[in-house]
Amino acid sequence: MKKAREASPTVCKVAKDVFTIPNSISMIGAALVMHGSKKIDTAEGLAECAVGRLADVLDGKVARMTGQTSNFGAALDATTDKIVMAKILYEMNKKGLAPKYALGTVAVLNSINAMATGIANLRSKEKAETRPTKSGKVGLAMETAALVAYAAAELVDKRTDNSKPAEILRELGAGAFAASLLPAAHATCTYIERAINGNAGKEKPEEPCQITDVNRTLGSMAMLGRLSGRS
Repeated sequence: MKKAREASPTVCKVAKDVFTIPNSISMIGAALVMHGSKKIDTAEGLAECAVGRLADVLDGKVARMTGQTSNFGAALDATTDKIVMAKILYEMNKKGLAPKYALGTVAVLNSINAMATGIANLRSKEKAETRPTKSGKVGLAMETAALVAYAAAELVDKRTDNSKPAEILRELGAGAFAASLLPAAHATCTYIERAINGNAGKEKPEEPCQITDVNRTLGSMAMLGRLSGRS
């Protein structure tokens, strides 16, 4: 009985971190993408993928708004990102919906990020405290926009005799892919640095730095006061 009572706070904490609104959004979004990507060359499948990736953007915002941020949620977000992106890339490559160079580049960068994050977690003292970088989130959003544009171009191409809309969508896809390269490369460098240093990306509190700055400022003001009194 005593052991059960001692374990209950831990169980409650785990349950509190796992069963949250943001985590539910992440899982629903991932499920939509996994289902929709199988038919991403149709309007229905593309819509499911787009809504599912939109959920990935919302889960972090909802977590901060509701105060339900957690290490588990961050790890779940990062993991589902990699899984659903791999699924989209596989289906689009199989159906020939986007240029090979774009699909290959996104696949390589995401694979490196996943491996580097795994190594960082293994070497870090704070296990599984995966924190996606801001540049990584921006890069992933731009990559998703590029893939959706390419898939939409193929869909429009099948439904109309006018090639202009499809050409515009392909140009938008190429532009979004090009725009994703810089933040994606920055994120990959950051993940590799984490792996080398054994740092999982845990956010550090800013209060100690702020207190130090305040103390320095007060010290400087006191010194100026003494100098003014002497003069």
